[in-house]
Amino acid sequence: MVCLHSAVVCRINEVISMQRFVAELSTPIEKADFERSWRSDRSLNDKQSKIEFTFDRRRVSAVIDWDSSERWASASFYRTFSAAVRRSDRACNIRWL
Repeated sequence: MVCLHSAVVCRINEVISMQRFVAELSTPIEKADFERSWRSDRSLNDKQSKIEFTFDRRRVSAVIDWDSSERWASASFYRTFSAAVRRSDRACNIRWL
């Protein structure tokens, strides 16, 4: 049995929490450049392996899987993501959807 409710996937005896962020960039950036910039942020530590980025032209989606009740505060994620984008392209603006 699998049920989907907002950002939570429920399975028998198992709950996996997910967060999803979507941003629109003013100019497209290369996924490889962004991911290299993202990995260069030493403050992320173990958070890096739990995030999947999807690029579609100027739109970027980030899905974060949590295997516990721990969640990433939105403001903190926005700052970390924005810093990674700016390391790749200083002139790129970000609009959160």
